[in-house]
Amino acid sequence: MFKFWQVVRFLSLALFFLVVTPASLLAKPPLDFVPSVQRYVYDIAYKNIAVGKVIRELHYQKADRITVNTRADLAFLFYHFGGNQLTDIYWDETSQSFLSKKFVRKSIGFSGGSLQAEFFDGGHQTRIRGDGEDQEFVNKEQPIIDFNVLGLQMSEGLKSGRTDFEFYMQTEDSVAHYFFKVMGKDVIQTKFGQLHTYRIEQTGKDDRQLIVWFAPEINFQIVKFQYKRKLLDLSGVISARSMINL
Repeated sequence: MFKFWQVVRFLSLALFFLVVTPASLLAKPPLDFVPSVQRYVYDIAYKNIAVGKVIRELHYQKADRITVNTRADLAFLFYHFGGNQLTDIYWDETSQSFLSKKFVRKSIGFSGGSLQAEFFDGGHQTRIRGDGEDQEFVNKEQPIIDFNVLGLQMSEGLKSGRTDFEFYMQTEDSVAHYFFKVMGKDVIQTKFGQLHTYRIEQTGKDDRQLIVWFAPEINFQIVKFQYKRKLLDLSGVISARSMINL
């Protein structure tokens, strides 16, 4: 049986997905900023069997401060599992990109527990605390981010015309290095009608298949994904969205 966070850390857009874009392609937060909350809901299936939902909420508090909360409520057979990850995100003038400041992860089910992370030195150093034990990681190549920042970075990259992506993501016990590439454009049928999308696929990993579709018509957000690896066969599609100005 798969672990909840093996699934959720690939959903990004975060949800299960992922990408850090070179800072030079990212735009500075607009001066005419309006505080708002954006909410995206995804129906999740395991081998075409409905297993629950993942909800991603983006709280734009200031032009340079965002809080993102990704939470899941999933059930399969007689098992219920889920949890959430809440991340504080800030705009970094040095790298000209959004970076992770800290996150708190709570999960229930197969691997219940909590995890806390802090990011230092412009994201090049992290400290992870789980089960009372601290771990530290350093990456000099690029800033380390968490999966809640991935959606922001990918959206900005697509807006700028980026087609290749690379990122370093903090997991519970390592810093993972991933690559993705825009492979084409597809029209996806959703509850909001037909959406024109970018199809992005993970590269450099022969043991899995991860495909994510982003729609410019919905603020370059994820509208569909597929993830297959060993016994995992997961998919998701957007089912609700909303935005409230504060």
